[in-house]
Amino acid sequence: MDALQSLIDDPNEALGAEYKAEIDLETPIGRANFARHIAALANHGGGYLIIGFDDDLTPREPRPSLPTRDDVARVVKRYLDPPLQCDVRILDDAEGRTYGVIVVPSHGAVPVCACADGPQDAAGRVKGITRGVHYIRKPGPESAPLLTSQEWAPLIRRCALAERSSLLGAIEVALRGGDQAPGLDAVLASWAEAASVAYSRGVEANCPDSKVGTARFHFAYAIETQGEPLKMSVLADVLRRVGHELDQQVHTGWGMFHVFDGPIGPRSKTDQRLDDGDLEFLEMNLLEQDSTVGMTDLWRVTASGLASIQRGYIEDTHWWKDIPPGQVFSPNQMAMSVTELVRHASLFAREFGEATQVHFRCEWRGLKGRQLHDFHHPWMFSGHPAEDDERRSRTSATIGALETSWAQVAAELAGPVARAFGIGHVVTPAWFTGQSAAWFRR
Repeated sequence: MDALQSLIDDPNEALGAEYKAEIDLETPIGRANFARHIAALANHGGGYLIIGFDDDLTPREPRPSLPTRDDVARVVKRYLDPPLQCDVRILDDAEGRTYGVIVVPSHGAVPVCACADGPQDAAGRVKGITRGVHYIRKPGPESAPLLTSQEWAPLIRRCALAERSSLLGAIEVALRGGDQAPGLDAVLASWAEAASVAYSRGVEANCPDSKVGTARFHFAYAIETQGEPLKMSVLADVLRRVGHELDQQVHTGWGMFHVFDGPIGPRSKTDQRLDDGDLEFLEMNLLEQDSTVGMTDLWRVTASGLASIQRGYIEDTHWWKDIPPGQVFSPNQMAMSVTELVRHASLFAREFGEATQVHFRCEWRGLKGRQLHDFHHPWMFSGHPAEDDERRSRTSATIGALETSWAQVAAELAGPVARAFGIGHVVTPAWFTGQSAAWFRR
């Protein structure tokens, strides 16, 4: 299911998701309460406010009215500093009921603070939101004032990471160069190979007739860092936070490394091919757990900054209307997936205090005979069948380059597969920037 659609189809209130029967933006207290939730979600690292569910998470009847993006922006501008741009998505459930999902981005280099008081009650007490207070998400879940040093710690850390990436990015590009840590390429190769073997075995065991056995892409990266790894106990929450931020930049509908709740959520795993089974990682395996929409992802992430994802081509699914599987290759889908990989690596690297570079490996299989085709975006060339069945790419980029020159990194990774279709001269950094206008937001 779509990452946003899952909030509707499988409601589960959490720190990053606030469910409401309706949103009152007509009264001062309603606007103040709404602003408090937005501030808390932003200071949580991003999240969602879902409109249309009662307290027991059943659909609200009668159905509520839903705010527009302008409605949300007016409240944010009135009550919060620095202001942030929220998105509003309208989604339907299987019975045709409509819901609103307000997508709240993470704070940046400074936390979001209330800059105005809510209304006063008869006793003169401020209600809803208080000027000068920072709000965060707390167990319950609830949106409440930040009170203790322990509560400040993760917020300060995210602010520092955002500031570090912004200030040091250009300097790193100039001074760091492309030197690679000794042995890291071999580690990444072993990591990717083990994931590939696991995917092939998963196809054989669960869907031996599936096209993904021979037609899929496989992306992997390794974060080079001199600092300590993350703790496995917090890895899922970190990936959730990264996923929220990523969706604000590259919205594909089914985000890479998205952490679902419930049966298809990631599990702690080991693999005998990796450190004799001693390396622990999170794995989401949709070859073993039915996604209900035909997706066949297998992704793995370690607390030390290794990541890999394998996915069948969306061009081979029912979403690619009236085209049999194995016939076409979409340049725009390729651009989105590569950009999403680069941005995910950049955002995840921020969680490592001493990260310096990220090393990438990309592989596309099952290309031979496919022709260029986009049904959402007209493609300048038709035909161009690929003669090679597989293409691979490798590159390394400093943390600064990922922040300031993402299109250059993406073009380097996409070059080999573009050349397989005879369009290598077209797929440039400028082309990536142009293609991204519809789905990349900074």
